[in-house]
Amino acid sequence: MRIANRGVQRGNNMAASDETVTRPRSHTVGVLSKAVDVLEALVFGEAQTLREIAEASGIEKAAVYRILNTLEERGLAIRDAHKRYVPGPQLLAMSSALMKGQDVVADLLPVMNDLRDEFHETVNLGVLVGDHIQYLAIVESPLSLRMTAEVGSLHSARSTALGKAILASLDDDQLRFALGADMPDGDEARILQDDLQQTRDRGYAIDFEENERGAICVAAIVGGAGHGRQHALSVSGPITRMTPPVIERLGARLRELSARSR
Repeated sequence: MRIANRGVQRGNNMAASDETVTRPRSHTVGVLSKAVDVLEALVFGEAQTLREIAEASGIEKAAVYRILNTLEERGLAIRDAHKRYVPGPQLLAMSSALMKGQDVVADLLPVMNDLRDEFHETVNLGVLVGDHIQYLAIVESPLSLRMTAEVGSLHSARSTALGKAILASLDDDQLRFALGADMPDGDEARILQDDLQQTRDRGYAIDFEENERGAICVAAIVGGAGHGRQHALSVSGPITRMTPPVIERLGARLRELSARSR
């Protein structure tokens, strides 16, 4: 998440991310990881040539060529008239089947718009992916100075209000599993546990400039969303506008929405 100014940068309510976060994991399949990187380039990027996908993913061109040939054969990728790769019909069909009856973004977008209109700040929807939060939808503040991230981008769960709201809903074993190698120990672990307990007690999480300097974010979980995965909504703004009374009002509103959604 970053501070943006409409005077110098124009943002969309939903924008694809060209950023990826690579986290080392044990017991993984290297070629499958590369294939996923290529798929993410197709899904989150614009139409690209083989060379552009290789450069964006950091994978050698020969490997990208083999992966794209396989994806084309399975209908997961196709080439347009300019020989640029785009998502194929099978990938779109799989996405539609996955989202059928579980379109979290469509379900929550009216709520997000209402929050934006009520507080005039940026509203975010995220889901826990490993030890990170992935942004699924963003409705930007109408004000010139506002907080903004990118749809699809990943941020540390421990440093975001979205992440802390979800982590606070997990028991100790689930928390250790979710954070994996990012699970802290010693004093840092105690600080995290205290923060998560405060989140449980008040019913919402707060990020005081932990994810972005000059930004404050307030979040709460929303239940009943896709395949049992826990999602969260947040409202973020610059520290100059996110005063204690505003944070309290936001927290109460998000706590109410969270209770209604479960």
